Amino acid sequence: MIIKDALYKGLKYLKDAYYTDPRRETRRILSEILVKDISYLISHEDEELNEEDEKTYFEILNKRKLGVPLQYILGKEDFYGRTFKVLEGVLIPRQDTEISIEVLKEIVKNNKIKNMLEIGTGTGIVAITMGLECDLDVVACDISESAIKNAKINKDLLKSNIKIVASNLFENIQGKYDIIYSNPPYIKREEIENLQIEVRDYEPRLALDGGEDGLYFYKKIIEDSTKYLNSKGFLVFEIGHDQAKDLQKLMKKHFITKVYKDLNMLDRVIVGQMRE
Repeated sequence: MIIKDALYKGLKYLKDAYYTDPRRETRRILSEILVKDISYLISHEDEELNEEDEKTYFEILNKRKLGVPLQYILGKEDFYGRTFKVLEGVLIPRQDTEISIEVLKEIVKNNKIKNMLEIGTGTGIVAITMGLECDLDVVACDISESAIKNAKINKDLLKSNIKIVASNLFENIQGKYDIIYSNPPYIKREEIENLQIEVRDYEPRLALDGGEDGLYFYKKIIEDSTKYLNSKGFLVFEIGHDQAKDLQKLMKKHFITKVYKDLNMLDRVIVGQMRE
């Protein structure tokens, strides 16, 4: 089978899987298998695929049709100009989280920031990116053994010097920080069953379930954060699109807050600076 026909068959095969982007994904899958960029597929569309590559291609398409996330199948995802390994059982990096990086970098630029703590690091994308982009001492923690393993793989892969700690929120955290950042589980428990299949059935519930109101982990972090923040330190959260007002109420006692929107003009990040 030639490349052009393989891409066409892939489009037809995935066209009814509403959670996929057939054109983008078929090209990405084939380019990964052939270790070529997408422009190569276009300029060599009449090239014959060997039997093994063809078999691998349709095996991956079948997994996607079943709902397995492409990041788990390929074992990686790009984030902020770098490629991160993604293990099954660890929350998949989202491009929306790049807004968090931009907000955090702005804070670092405009304030005397020396260190940062990330709670719930997952694959390590935020902690590692901030450590590489800025001159910071970064500590990243997670309760999940799989996440700790994944973050350590990415730390070594990208030659990062962050410190990774196994911890349930602040349980094993020592010292104080200029920034505490978290993108905690924030989906309301009753809404999880309504998520698309690749999230609901494959990504870890531990990284999705935010309790009955979606605010459980925010409340826990806010409650203890002042013990771990330096004077005038910053508490930064990635948030759900409808959570800003609730979080502003929860944070107002100890923090002056500001909300940032994503590229779709939805609330995405809330920053709180400790009151004096």
